[in-house]
Amino acid sequence: MSAQEQQAATTGAGAQPAGTAGQPTEERHAFGTAKTESLRDSGWWRIAIPAFVILASVALFLVPLVLLITLLVTTSFNTGSAATHQGIPLAWLWITMIVIEVVIAALIARGLLKIFLSDSWNYRRS
Repeated sequence: MSAQEQQAATTGAGAQPAGTAGQPTEERHAFGTAKTESLRDSGWWRIAIPAFVILASVALFLVPLVLLITLLVTTSFNTGSAATHQGIPLAWLWITMIVIEVVIAALIARGLLKIFLSDSWNYRRS
């Protein structure tokens, strides 16, 4: 049963639909609401936002890793460094910091990717 048939069955045999019984039709204007605005979008945000989130997630890994690996190489494996001359092993410090940074960056990147990439691909152009 279609929606029109259901409406006819519930209104009764002699009843007329609302708005047709001699009522003047008025033109409605809704200024300042979404009805007057063009809600079409270009779709660029479906590409721009996920691309930015992916680039930010990659930068979240790379920037600290480059710095920490540079410190690991220059202080632990360089025979001319001050820490090596004093006999202070710093390799464990940099390796621990690298592991902590990777874990924290992975958690943050996973959250950002889950939030921004899962919803943006669900909206299809119609």
